[in-house]
Order: sequence, then structure tokens, then C-alpha cells
Amino acid sequence: MFSSHAQSKLILAGEHSVVYGASAITTRLSWKTQCALYPSDHGELRLTDGQVILWDQAHLAHHWQKLMQAHQHWQTHATTPILTQLSDLPLAVLARWQQSHPLPNLSLHLHSDIPIGQGLGSSASLIIAMINALNQATQAQLSLTERQAMATECEQLAHGKSSGLDVAAILLSDRLLWKQGQFTHLSTDTALSGYLVHTGKAQSSTADCVGWVRKYHANNQERWFSMNKATEQLAQHLNQSHSLPLLADAVTHLQRCLTQLGVVPAKVQQFAQAAQTQGWAGKLCGAGSMTGEGGGFFWLLSEQAPSELCAEYGYPYWSLASLTAPLSENKS
Repeated sequence: MFSSHAQSKLILAGEHSVVYGASAITTRLSWKTQCALYPSDHGELRLTDGQVILWDQAHLAHHWQKLMQAHQHWQTHATTPILTQLSDLPLAVLARWQQSHPLPNLSLHLHSDIPIGQGLGSSASLIIAMINALNQATQAQLSLTERQAMATECEQLAHGKSSGLDVAAILLSDRLLWKQGQFTHLSTDTALSGYLVHTGKAQSSTADCVGWVRKYHANNQERWFSMNKATEQLAQHLNQSHSLPLLADAVTHLQRCLTQLGVVPAKVQQFAQAAQTQGWAGKLCGAGSMTGEGGGFFWLLSEQAPSELCAEYGYPYWSLASLTAPLSENKS
């Protein structure tokens, strides 16, 4: 038996703007995907929800071709989903693997406690956990760079257009600054401030949000410059426990930009405004949503637990520091 896990990630700053050359800041979260591989006399995939899917080489090749066609269609019809079944992505990883490496019959068992479609990199986490486990099981000896490239290629199918950020954030560093494919490790000496608030499941997929922003805002260079400046301000002061006002200014600006992009639902906007009236700052983390009330996770910079405000909106919350204590490193 071979096994591997991959953590989730949170984008603290740089959502959407990173696709257009701006910086982004990420941190790993303790929620993770586990992949276990067992020898088998046939190809089998067991998903978190209990589904069992049988596969063989011909099935995987056909699946990959179908997804390539869907991805090509997405280039001109960005609102058309590429992946429609929970099994689509893990089957795509297997299909991509067999294109360049032997793939024996295996029983793959996947389990994830990462909320799906919430901007936490659940797709990248699944891909990385699978690739790392396959790398062990087949003794392919892929380097870190090769695994990163393969994972990014697979993630294109999940999000339409991938900046490579999610893969890098989960595979490379507990906390990093990313810009145009290059990354810098950020210090984790100081625990992250504030709380992670769940505003409800986003009704729009990441691919939908990426397509929306591309359609209506791709050429707004002034906005990308502005978001990049705020993100780099955050990076400069993130590890300084006394710099909460500077963090708050940058976070407030980024929340305003995301609202202008049209990816912050009205209820989440109201929550952010209510937090500001109490002297707090906050921003949505992740792709957001154009429809519904939920927008995924929200980073709230407050020095006290936001119990009353979150109870008013029906939002659960966690101390961000409690979710970012590092686990053992992603297995290679």
C-alpha cells in the first residue's frame, strides 16, 4: 500500500488579479486530501462520497479526449463547465499519468475533508495527493518540478485557466508570495492574525468566476496594478505582529476591488460592512461567487472572537492560527 496526503490552501490576497500578472499570498490549511493505493487485479477508484468507479486504459484515454474537447469549448464559452462529475478530475489525473508513465491496475482510495468549491484548492490537493502516491507506487521518480508541471496541467481542467498558484501553494510552501510563476517563501514565525469565517458555499464554480472576470475585467490594468500594490503591502507586514493597521488597510482595499469585480455576493458585502462598523477589516478569500448568498471563506481581521456578528449572519468561524499550524510535509 502507498499513501500520500496534500493539504488545502487559502489565498490571503491576489484572487483573480494573479491570473493577470499580479502577486498573490497563500498559506496552507490543515484540511487535506488523502490518497491510498492498493494492488488490484483491475482498475478501481473509490471516492470520498462512497462511489466506486472501474477504469481501464481505454476508458481513461477516452475520458481525457472528452475533457480536452470540453476545455477547448470553454475557451470560447467560459460559462460551460468542464468537469461535471465528482469522478472527472481523479480519472483525468490517471489518464494524464498513463500518457507518460506505466499505470498498473490499482485500487485508489480518496478521502478529503476539504470543503469543495470554496476556494481552498480542493482540486489541486486531490491532484497532488494522487500524483505523489502514483510516483511512489510506480517508482517513476518524478522530480518536484515535474510533479508541479503535471499537476498544473491537470488543474487546467478544473478551472479552465490555471495560474499555477494553487499547485505551488500546496506543493511548495506553508506560506508563499507568488508572482508570474515565481515564488518566495514567506516567514511563518508569526501566527496569522484574525479568523476564517465561512459565509456559505459559493454557488458559482471557480471556473465560472474566472470566466466572468476574464469576460468583463481582463483589460482593466489599473485594477490589477492596484490589487498588486495592496498584496505586496500585505506581504511586507504579514509577519509583523504590531502592523495590524497596515494589514487592515490593504485587506479593506482588496475587498473593495473584489466587490467591483462582481464576485462578492450581497450578503457577504453586508457582513464586511458590518465588520467595518466595529472597527474590523476583512476580505473574501478565493474566487467568490456571482450568484447566491454564500461566497466561501472570509478573512476577518479582528482582535477578538467575532461571535456575536457571526451568530447574527449564521456564519461559523475558526481562529486562522489554529488552521495554519503545519502538518507533516506533503509526501514526495
